[in-house]
Amino acid sequence: MSEPKSDMSPQELADFLINKVMSLCRESHLDQALEVVEQAINHAPDPTHALLIKARILTGLHLYDDALETTNEALDLREDIEALKLKGNILAIKDDLEGALEIFTNSTEMAPKDAESYFLKGGILAEMGRAQEGIEEFERSIEIDPSIAHVWHSKGMLLLESERYGAAISAFEKTMELTEDFVEPLFFTGIAHRKLGQAKEAVKCFHAAAEMWELKALMSRNTETYEKALGAIENALELDVSNIDMWRTRGKLLYKLGHKQEAKAILTNAAELSVQEDNYNDAIKTYDMLIELDPEDEEVKKAREEIISMTKNND
Repeated sequence: MSEPKSDMSPQELADFLINKVMSLCRESHLDQALEVVEQAINHAPDPTHALLIKARILTGLHLYDDALETTNEALDLREDIEALKLKGNILAIKDDLEGALEIFTNSTEMAPKDAESYFLKGGILAEMGRAQEGIEEFERSIEIDPSIAHVWHSKGMLLLESERYGAAISAFEKTMELTEDFVEPLFFTGIAHRKLGQAKEAVKCFHAAAEMWELKALMSRNTETYEKALGAIENALELDVSNIDMWRTRGKLLYKLGHKQEAKAILTNAAELSVQEDNYNDAIKTYDMLIELDPEDEEVKKAREEIISMTKNND
């Protein structure tokens, strides 16, 4: 980044320094960002914005007491809704839920048209076990701005927890309308359908969620995402135990997670079941998967060739 010009006004210099801070934060150089933001605070005619950035950096460094003190400095300068919400978030991180609830209640009173304030208040009420009150705050947030996907998702989770499964499905469906990354609400839609005894709909949701998580895991190589995919396919299999395609998926995911012997046993069993049902194409696909996972397995190659021979003889 270029150096500041000598003829900059105090505000221009503060803005220049804030831009430098944001660049350092994007590069995860938080300690350096903290030094530069101090300069911005010293130069800004109104340092409230710079103080809030400092508080967020301190939060990122897990220096919560310092972050809280910095936020209070900003609030001493003037009432600021963003400062108030940040203070509430820091208190929540520190497990001071009563304090956070008081702050978010204040923020809804200060800015009654601020949808996020109601969402934050609802989240605290949910953590305190006050689900119905949390739902009501989420609904107030939605009334102000119905286009925020995570508010609908949070409402759906509380409705699910409250055993209001039909309403939860509606909330999750609205979430999926509003976001491109809808695998989480899709999975929980499956949970709600399952609770309602709607097995076919639940399996469809679980299977689709497993496929999406598997694709994400392939791109990110993230173990946790593979585990989510495995959990989804296992939920589906509990409702449709004879689905060979889903057994193949489960075996493949177990293999990716390092459970190679279990994966091989599941896939071999799936192939044998397919043969018993004269479903030779599925058997061959399953053996192909086993060979893809372990190209040196001669036993699997032999079994595959035997199936191919059987299909030729049948023809």
